[in-house]
Amino acid sequence: MIDKRYHVFISTTGADMQPERSVLAQTLASLGFFSWGLETRTPLTTAFARRQIDDCDYFVLLLGSRYGDLSASGVSYVHLEYIYAITKQKPVLVIMHESPDSRAPEVQEPTKEGQRKFEDFRRQLQRERDMVVTFREPRELEVILRHAMPQLTQRYPSLGWVRPNDAPMQALQLENEKLRQKNAQLMASRGRGAASSASSLDDDMSATMGDSGVLDVPVVRGDESMSFDYRVHAYQDGNFRELRPRRQMTWNELLVVIGPGFRPPAPEESFARLLNEYLNISALRDVQETMPRAHATARCQINVRALHAIKVQFKNNQWIIPVGRDSRHHILWGLSDAGEERLNELMAVQSLRVGS
Repeated sequence: MIDKRYHVFISTTGADMQPERSVLAQTLASLGFFSWGLETRTPLTTAFARRQIDDCDYFVLLLGSRYGDLSASGVSYVHLEYIYAITKQKPVLVIMHESPDSRAPEVQEPTKEGQRKFEDFRRQLQRERDMVVTFREPRELEVILRHAMPQLTQRYPSLGWVRPNDAPMQALQLENEKLRQKNAQLMASRGRGAASSASSLDDDMSATMGDSGVLDVPVVRGDESMSFDYRVHAYQDGNFRELRPRRQMTWNELLVVIGPGFRPPAPEESFARLLNEYLNISALRDVQETMPRAHATARCQINVRALHAIKVQFKNNQWIIPVGRDSRHHILWGLSDAGEERLNELMAVQSLRVGS
């Protein structure tokens, strides 16, 4: 018999759902699932939550009578986690209270705006998800999960995690060690200089050179601005529209957004990921210029030409440099000494502003 386990991310609104969350976690453990989730959210925990969602097999959203703590964009962290989960095509089970208004006053949304956002979110979940179940008391959740989780795993099969046998595992470890040694020998023979010869960033740079081989891209100052457009799904009144807002940022601001993503060094694809993640949490203010009542955004994607220009400029400003290759022979890019120094200065200034 195969001992297969699944990882489940539990998304709830916080202390108001602590009894229900405890029942969920205990029941999932008894059913053989690993459960993850965050009880307290801040802007600093957003990236960690997304990594957990990336690694999970299933996403369970537990909703009571609150919309939850708001992010800087005005969207609750629970709502952002849900949006991120569906963009990653994670199977979702929604468990919501049958009668939110009947719950105690201290676990209700305290403001009219919060109540409106909660109702909009609740209707969105009922409209979008095919697996939505309701409960009245925490003790009902165990029975609900024992019926719903087998249905979820059957309807949406996942690879899960299988405990390896000792013998195959030892053989795999030996093979991995051989491959690591071989890769180290190849890297040593190629040397550091060859690491920059085959990247698409170098292709981008050569495309900006004239016949003389001299770069046509000037070095920019940090306070100079860059304008770009991007695609975004904007949610309003239970519906969404795809918009193409325009954003203007200084190169200093772009370095603060992108730079930390290359500590430690990372593949070139990280440029798009970092920019799109930043836009996902900050796009609402751009969207509300066109849709004033919009309350959520998702699926932000920066214009390809703008992405190309940013990558080229970061290299031309000598903020990033090639530093080697990963296990798949993809070139890794890291902050140069100049880029590291500049980023530290900007982060220090930002910390002073926040502190004041």
